[in-house]
Order: sequence, then structure tokens, then C-alpha cells
Amino acid sequence: MKKVIVFAIALISLSAVQAQEKRYRGEGKKDRMLSEKLNLSEEQKVKAKKLNEEYRKNMMDLRKKDDIPVKEWRSRMDELNKKHRDDFRGLLSKEQKEQMENMRTERRKMSESNANARMEKMKTNLGLTDNQVEMLKKQRSETSEKIKAIRENKLLDETKKREEMKALMNKRKENMRSILTEDQMKKMLEMKKQNHRKRKMVS
Repeated sequence: MKKVIVFAIALISLSAVQAQEKRYRGEGKKDRMLSEKLNLSEEQKVKAKKLNEEYRKNMMDLRKKDDIPVKEWRSRMDELNKKHRDDFRGLLSKEQKEQMENMRTERRKMSESNANARMEKMKTNLGLTDNQVEMLKKQRSETSEKIKAIRENKLLDETKKREEMKALMNKRKENMRSILTEDQMKKMLEMKKQNHRKRKMVS
């Protein structure tokens, strides 16, 4: 029995390490792509690498802490994320900051395009009426505006922002149920499960 338990613990530990290595490989690739797109100088690359290594070490140390409340843990994580973003922006020239904003704008446009494509697929798979599509689009637009307002609200700390975002997402789910029929909701949840299984198989 003890051998089984030890083996199970070893498997869990191995899975955690593999997941962490995969996440860091993905982050490293993202760092390199951003460096290329912003055309960082060699000096900036060295400083950015140091910032990223320090950030990941701090995040790893935080993940190991199991003696603090979840709320405080999330607050510390938000602080680390904000500090990392601010420190990285501090390395950039005015032109590079403008380019970074342009990249974010392009990502938003791409996200909007992908959202429209998903809506069309959803309309077909769930058999949505034109009225339902319009209601869902309106809800998506309103939710996006509220998310933006929460993120830009400087009177809220990161923990409070997270709480308001969670409440907003719960409200969105409730509104979704008022727009879709019971059968459509079941189909949508099943589609989400299938997509989740496919992503797990790919990863």
C-alpha cells in the first residue's frame, strides 16, 4: 500500500514539473516574439531577461506558499503581475510603447473577429434565432465595456477588481440562461466539454 502511495505522489510531482516546464517554454517563446516585434536593443534584451527571470522566480516562490489565505495569495500575485508589466514598460522607448499599444489594438481586433466567427458557429450549432444572436452580441458588447471600466478603475485594488470581474461573469451566465432555451443551454455546455477534452488531448 505504501508503495502505491509513494508511486502516486511521484506521478503527481512529475506531472507538476512537466506542466511547469511546458508553461516556462511557452513564456520563453512569447518573450522572444515580443522582443523581435519591438526590436529591443541588446541592452534592453538583457534587462528584460533579468526582469522575466526575477518575475518567474517570485511567482514560483509564491506558488510554494501554502500558509497564507487565498485572498492574500491572489493579491500578491496581482502585485507581482502589475510590477512586472510596469517594469517592462519602463525599459521601452516612447516609440516602442506606442508599438506595443498598436499590437494590443490588433489583438483586440483579432479577438473581435474570432468572437464573431464563434457566434456564427454557435448560431448554426445551437439553432439560434436572429433575435437571440442580437441579444448575445449586445450582452458581449456590454460585458466588454464593463470589463474595461473595471480594469481602468484606479480606485480599485487588484483583489477588488478580481472580485468585481467574477461577479460580472456570474451575471453574464445568468443573462445567458435568460436568452437561450433549456435545450440550447444543454447543447452549449456539451460543446464546451468537448472543446475542453480536445484541448487536453492536444496539450
